[in-house]
Amino acid sequence: MKFLKEIGGLALTAVASLILILLGIIYFMLTIWIIKIGAIWAGFTNVEGNMVILGACIVTAAAMIGSAIQK
Repeated sequence: MKFLKEIGGLALTAVASLILILLGIIYFMLTIWIIKIGAIWAGFTNVEGNMVILGACIVTAAAMIGSAIQK
């Protein structure tokens, strides 16, 4: 019985990891969209894709670090 419980725990961990990865990708894509729209609204029409990706990476990393440091 202990073996089945361990397999169930492993499966739950795998499913939770997949869900977190998918949510991270969705959050990253939304962040890219928000930064791109914000740059256009601010009047920066010639923003390169590299800068948008860098901005999204910084915002996503800051959000992940901020959520990990909660008390």
